[in-house]
Amino acid sequence: MYCDECGFKNKETAKFCKKCGASLVEEDNQEANKIIKNKDVEKVLEEDFDSSQDEMKLNKKQLLEYLNMGKDLEINKLGLENGIKDLENLDKKKYNEIVKPLKKNEKPIFSAFPSISIGLVIGIIVVLAIPTFIIVIMNYRKYYDSLFSKWFAWDFPELFAAVPITIVVLLILAVVLVIAFAIIEFILNNTIGRKKYSTKMKEYKKENEQIDKTNANQLKLYNENKTIIDNRISNVKQDLKDVEKTMSKYYDLDVIYPKYRNLVAITTFIEYLESGRCKSLYGYTGCYNVYEQELRQNTIIGKLDQVLIQLDQIKKVQFATYIAIQQSNAIQSAMLNTCSEMLDETRRENALLEAKEQDTKIIKRNSEIMTTISTLNYIKHN
Repeated sequence: MYCDECGFKNKETAKFCKKCGASLVEEDNQEANKIIKNKDVEKVLEEDFDSSQDEMKLNKKQLLEYLNMGKDLEINKLGLENGIKDLENLDKKKYNEIVKPLKKNEKPIFSAFPSISIGLVIGIIVVLAIPTFIIVIMNYRKYYDSLFSKWFAWDFPELFAAVPITIVVLLILAVVLVIAFAIIEFILNNTIGRKKYSTKMKEYKKENEQIDKTNANQLKLYNENKTIIDNRISNVKQDLKDVEKTMSKYYDLDVIYPKYRNLVAITTFIEYLESGRCKSLYGYTGCYNVYEQELRQNTIIGKLDQVLIQLDQIKKVQFATYIAIQQSNAIQSAMLNTCSEMLDETRRENALLEAKEQDTKIIKRNSEIMTTISTLNYIKHN
């Protein structure tokens, strides 16, 4: 059956156009179309629903159609939320992969002041040991015979008393040598040393300039990737915002009791109805009651976080929920893979088209659901 207003093809049993909401029943056409023309779909959706009215009662076929719309919204919502988390983690991963600043080399130290090393001190001691004994032997021959005997007899006071002049001479000589070494080192530092230092400074500057250049290139590459990822995150967040807005209008129809407005409950209800276990939401054999009984008996899992952990285990008992989670994971993976391909210049063009298709698919489904919601909202208020 084609709609006289917009030409959209509907089912033969449809009473209202799925696209524009116009009445397809001849006797009601004139009055219904007049209302739809006066009220834009978006305007109808923005109206506050009368919470004092009873919950909308739908037959099994209508209820299944309604629940499947809710399932699609919940799947998209979960996939988009997890997709955003994956994209944010992708940003962090790229940062850790790309931005690894190289450590700069330490600046070479140059000093024009003498530094007496341990080796220099040891060298002076060794050099002074020889003239010490020579002076003792040459100037104090009368003590020559007893020098070694006194030494090995540990008679140090007599030994030093015999060579007072030697000690003074050695001290003077040591001071002279230290000064001489200091002067030599000072000269070397300011000639050969300064030249070597200048060469090391050039190497230091050149290496650090290369390090700065590499770090700058790495940061530039990351910033380019970050822009791409941020833009994709922004688009996905907008998709999520639209889905949540549609979901709010969907649940405002009060077909489902607030406690059961979640992916697990909705998909479980669909499984009950499609399998013939239940015919409606209400009553002793209704979805609500059967669902509560199975939760108490631990036959099924009602919390989404536990379902995600035990996904393989629920495959036999909550198959509809299992399939829905898989569809959500597919949306999540597709978004991450598409964004990853955007970071590759050779694949970027195709990835951008694919991302646009992903967004369009979600927008299209939102639009379809919003149109159906507007029709149901009209029925509820009339």
